[in-house]
Amino acid sequence: MRWIVCVCLVLALSAGGCGTRDMQETADRHVRRDMLARHDKSEALSFLAQHGRFYDVNNDTHVDQEIVVPLLKRLKEIAHTEQWAMLKPENKKMAYGMLIGLPNDMKVVDKMAEAVQEADDKFEGFILQQWGHEWLLIALINKETYETMKQADPDFDKQR
Repeated sequence: MRWIVCVCLVLALSAGGCGTRDMQETADRHVRRDMLARHDKSEALSFLAQHGRFYDVNNDTHVDQEIVVPLLKRLKEIAHTEQWAMLKPENKKMAYGMLIGLPNDMKVVDKMAEAVQEADDKFEGFILQQWGHEWLLIALINKETYETMKQADPDFDKQR
């Protein structure tokens, strides 16, 4: 839960600008300085194939295999970029976010955004998205957390 709050805070700060006009650069700086430089990572699809966990903390849900893996594969078809599972420091078999490299071609990035939206539409919760120039960070929140966040901020899901 702590990682969800951290990701939400970063998303909110990125949306607010943090005093800079380029929110996407702020998001990329967060990825470079706070994630890639400080946390272990694993290739995303391999991590999930080897029973690493992202959303699914137990065998009660199958979101990793039903939503996340197809999304990552689709994004890889659209643009063959890096995809990393960002590992929790306290449990290397769990990821707190999926990091996807973005190509320079904005038309391709738009196709990637459509694929993420399609996956979000299939998921009963919400796919949090932090879009930079270089990186897309996604995290998933369950339906209850999503509803709570919408109650606190009715425009929460419009801040993409």
